Amino acid sequence: MTAMRSPDTVCTAPRRARRVGEVPTPQVRPLAEVLAGAPPAPRVAPDPDARTRRAQDELDRLAAALRPVAARLLTAVGDVLAGRRPATHLEALLAPEALAALARAAPGAGGPGVGGPGARGPAGTAAPRGTTGARGGIGPTLRGLRVCAVGPRAVEVAAVVPGPDRVRAVAARLERTDDGAAHPGRWRVVALCPG
Repeated sequence: MTAMRSPDTVCTAPRRARRVGEVPTPQVRPLAEVLAGAPPAPRVAPDPDARTRRAQDELDRLAAALRPVAARLLTAVGDVLAGRRPATHLEALLAPEALAALARAAPGAGGPGVGGPGARGPAGTAAPRGTTGARGGIGPTLRGLRVCAVGPRAVEVAAVVPGPDRVRAVAARLERTDDGAAHPGRWRVVALCPG
């Protein structure tokens, strides 16, 4: 059964049916006419946080790269604080102010730990906990090492360093001493706070 079309229905078929293989001719309009009618393209505002994110990513990479350097430096500082090495061994790695702070905190220099419980006796006495000999073969084990790059030329580190008589918190600021690549010999401790 076929449906009857009422006289008021609109036919939606094209005016001229295409034949197979026929290509319609393009309608070309002048550029000024095209641009005059179109609204200007909206400008995409740059992401204001993109620069900050990139900078933070670079600082995070720097902190990760310097983590082994910070661990070695703070382990050496822990050796000085435990009395297993003299503070002068670190002269090349510490600024004079940081070296003075370390020397004041080291045993035998009138710093904390001298004369108190667990103070080191003369050579040949029992080694403190965590060592294997009088001069110590096993160094302190760092706990909770934190490295934070505060700029492309400065890093702040903190760790917990167990000693023979007490556990200490040590914080330091490392700064790059030249414009070369990040290398252990090119970073120097400029501030040290042995707790």
